[in-house]
Amino acid sequence: MRASAAVNHVLTISRCISTQRTPASIESLASVGRLRDAVQSLVLLRFRGEHVRPKSFVCVFKACLDRKNLIEGRRLHAHMVVSGFHHDPFVFNHLINMYGKFGSLGDANSVFKGMPVKNVHSWNTLMACYCKFGWVLEARRLFDEMPKRDLVSWNSMIAGYERLGPYEEALNIFTSMRESEFTADRFNVSSAIGACKSLGFLSNGEELHGLSVKVGLDLNAQVGSALIGLYAKGGEIERAKMVFDQMGIKEMVTWNSMLSGYVHCSKIDEAIYFFGGMEERNLVSWTTIIAGCSQHDRSGEAVCYFGELRACGLEFDQVSLVSALNGCVGSCDFEEGLKIHGLIIKNGLKLDTFVGTALVALYSRCGMFNEANAVIQRMHEIDDFLRTMLIVEYGKHGQMDSAIALFQSVEEKSVALWNSLIAGYCEDGSYEEAVDAFNQMHIAGMKGDEFTLGSLLNCCDVLGLKFGEQLHSRIIKDGVESSIFIGSALINLYSKFLHCEQIERVFGSIHEPNIVVWNALISGYRKKGLNRQVIHMFRLVKASEIKPDFVSFSCVLGVCSTLQYLVTGMQVHVLAYKAGFESGPVVGSAIIDMYGKCGRMDLATIAFSDIHNHSVSSWTALVGGYVKCGMWGTATELFDMIPEKNIFSWNTMLFGHTQFGSGVEAFTFYSKMTKLGVLPDPISFVNLLSVCSNFSLEEPGRQVHTQIIKMGYHINVLVSSALTDMYVKFGKIVDVDVMRSKLGKYSNNMEVELVSLNT
Repeated sequence: MRASAAVNHVLTISRCISTQRTPASIESLASVGRLRDAVQSLVLLRFRGEHVRPKSFVCVFKACLDRKNLIEGRRLHAHMVVSGFHHDPFVFNHLINMYGKFGSLGDANSVFKGMPVKNVHSWNTLMACYCKFGWVLEARRLFDEMPKRDLVSWNSMIAGYERLGPYEEALNIFTSMRESEFTADRFNVSSAIGACKSLGFLSNGEELHGLSVKVGLDLNAQVGSALIGLYAKGGEIERAKMVFDQMGIKEMVTWNSMLSGYVHCSKIDEAIYFFGGMEERNLVSWTTIIAGCSQHDRSGEAVCYFGELRACGLEFDQVSLVSALNGCVGSCDFEEGLKIHGLIIKNGLKLDTFVGTALVALYSRCGMFNEANAVIQRMHEIDDFLRTMLIVEYGKHGQMDSAIALFQSVEEKSVALWNSLIAGYCEDGSYEEAVDAFNQMHIAGMKGDEFTLGSLLNCCDVLGLKFGEQLHSRIIKDGVESSIFIGSALINLYSKFLHCEQIERVFGSIHEPNIVVWNALISGYRKKGLNRQVIHMFRLVKASEIKPDFVSFSCVLGVCSTLQYLVTGMQVHVLAYKAGFESGPVVGSAIIDMYGKCGRMDLATIAFSDIHNHSVSSWTALVGGYVKCGMWGTATELFDMIPEKNIFSWNTMLFGHTQFGSGVEAFTFYSKMTKLGVLPDPISFVNLLSVCSNFSLEEPGRQVHTQIIKMGYHINVLVSSALTDMYVKFGKIVDVDVMRSKLGKYSNNMEVELVSLNT
């Protein structure tokens, strides 16, 4: 059919001979996008018997690619077939490339097979097309059949395996190339390093680093970027930075690799600082920092960066769009999310799975379920992930009827769907219903996994220790006690009930505990007040191959603060500095707090200045240090400088008023706090009650007591103890007895025994 159509086309063109004496330049027609005219002119010239340069064919094929016009490319190919033009490999190589770039690999292969004469470029072109569209096995078949290979052949195959896998084959091909007469260049070395990165083969990558130094490629931007990615993936961010610093000329890909390395190693403060120092940024740079902030609980900054990206005039892509939406989800920023949704509609973007899921997550997190369901109706498909997310959010917002209806609407229920229902009940506070759902799951023949049991472990705070022990028995029976996720949850459970022996037993059952498990153990000891044991466990972590994270450092620094172990705290500070955590808001605040409680405000101030991006925690730690050291005037001045205050900041100053202020000043300060919309918590009331006790303010004390009851904090142990102390100091023993009788009905723990768990 194609041949007869081409013949008819030629006959049509022949009729033009009488009306067109000299055809226009084929190259000029192709360059301005007049592809049909260019093809007609080329065919007309050949029909006249005039010589057509191979370059004319090639320029038309290139123009077809640029203009995304496969139809005219096919027409020219049809003419070549019917006219018997098949003698020039140069032209046919470009024809293969055109079909390959359009993804028409069957046509590309057909052209290749029909070529009477093939050169090495013919083989390389088809092999590159196969790799581009993921046909790595077909590419390897061609590679093995090649009568002769050049360096491009080796590089294409190594790059194909590095991108598509199996990654080991990239290293095998690289080794085979090295054993032949071909030498390493920037393309194959960077691809081999990329394969080592994907495999986590750090030692092999180090050997390739040595090779790149030997052959003078270590300063090349492509190789350097690959090395930065290798070391960052292996957690060696300092070595990645060393490679970056040693490179003389840095291209955009190099800067982006270093930025991505900081994000991958969870050095988000360093990533933000590094991004700020970049002289030039492209879409990859912006997308990396937006995604990094979104993934590391810096949601507000992710949204701000997305706004800056748009202000720069750059076109956003799907990754930056989804990352910005996830930032809105993290910060529950409904207004910004609505603006981004408007951008999606304005630009005519399709609601694919990723964008649609991010929008549904935003609306459901904000409790806007009508809007969430409207998005779902416009999506082509809905998966279990979307359903599970909705069910959990329904539970968080107290709409379990909707959650149950959605759950029951699915005929074949997966374990993930059951898990979401159980988690939804837990979020709703319906703990007994969560256990019933777990039992129904077993009746339906579905065996729960570690996430099922993990959700149920969260019920133990309310259902009691006995329920937790029953659940632990079930975990042992199911053989998942050694799971890192379950083990950590069990350690947290027994930490709450201060069962040290059980904590150690669970820890011992985990074969290869990671830093999350170690942190659970350390936190457990700290909750039980075994502070010296916390320091000992931290030293054991350091002695192992596991690297402490910000949780580990903040926990042990907290113990140093409690014990006022200045020397030990300084040693931990040095370790945190070497690990790159001292400038982060969590560890940095813990360091400031430690120095403040140890009376070294000079060191606390230096630690404060080392933090790149100050948070309310770092400000509060510094203010608290000055309060602790009796420097009330400086503390007051610093408190006024805090950009955004939270309840902890206000409580710190309330505590200061109990030590250095007057009763009137304390209540004036409290009134200012409440007028600004800051709700008091139990610590606020404990500080106020201390003020009333210290300054013999009986009537204000009764008023505070009334407010405590109104807010439901009278059942809090710390608050009830402070109330007792205040009334005793006032000599009001009767009031204490009345208060205790009111508290009596809240004193019993709720313990639920569900035998069905272990049946």
